[in-house]
Amino acid sequence: MVKNYLSYAVAAALYAASGMGNLAFAVDEENWEQLNKPFDKPQLLVVTDPAQQSVINGRIEISETGDPVADNDFYAFYGKEGNLVTLNIDGGWKASGTGRSLNSAIALFDPNGNVIAQRHNVSVLEIDGGSIGIFDPLLSEIRLPADGIYRVGVTSDIRYADGRLRQFISNGETTPAEFVGTSTSMLSANGTYILRVDGASATPTPPPPEAIHVNIDVKPNARSITTHANWNGKIPVVVKTSKDFDALKADRDSIKFGPLNGKGTTGKCNKNGADLLCHFDKQDAGFGEEDSMAVVTGKINGKDFKGQGWAKVVPVRSKE
Repeated sequence: MVKNYLSYAVAAALYAASGMGNLAFAVDEENWEQLNKPFDKPQLLVVTDPAQQSVINGRIEISETGDPVADNDFYAFYGKEGNLVTLNIDGGWKASGTGRSLNSAIALFDPNGNVIAQRHNVSVLEIDGGSIGIFDPLLSEIRLPADGIYRVGVTSDIRYADGRLRQFISNGETTPAEFVGTSTSMLSANGTYILRVDGASATPTPPPPEAIHVNIDVKPNARSITTHANWNGKIPVVVKTSKDFDALKADRDSIKFGPLNGKGTTGKCNKNGADLLCHFDKQDAGFGEEDSMAVVTGKINGKDFKGQGWAKVVPVRSKE
């Protein structure tokens, strides 16, 4: 079983960074089992191991007066094309004296909000170990058509006075929209349930954060870097402090300097006012006549930083 909730900020960042959109996710870590979860704010199912089953405790609500309300719960998970997903409601229909029974309906929505499949009851032969009757629906091995975020909808299986069943339609809506069922169906219109999800893919993890970008000045005062067969000496580079970066807090041993896409070399850095003034060996830095940009990399508080600047390379050739 996996833990099934994240904070709004973490969940939103997770899916945005994964290119999966900008959904807001419903979370209440104190009372998450009882939280209403609308279609545009579903509860995120965090899947770390696709071989494991996600198990969620939910409830179709009642009003303050004790009357059923038009409550639909929605959950979101990441799926890949070809995944076979099974959605199973258990524990909605209860033995006498063990709580109010919920006669539920379940639906699966594709990344565009369209219903792929939905079901109300099952056959007697499909009743599994977590159910005691046909009123806990099951959607078995539904093939996902594309990569993306899928939603699961759970609601009451209401039969209206005119004989119609309550059905999910696109974007989480239900029809009929009004919530007036027969007196018999209203007796099982709310209650708790267990949702089991098999076949979801591992929740995408965000890419590692990009390096912090900083300002540098290679060979201050516009003095050039000369290149020739026997060049020697040091290249001074200033790593500058800004409102978002305190150069004096950088890990000086981690700082490297060299041409763009080069290996770079370490040097010696010292405080220079609010900045760092570093000196790097010319030959070890490895600049060639074709280089026009230099880069400094390093770490600060465990995070990478990077700065680029004009290399000011001037080729110097020996006289013939």
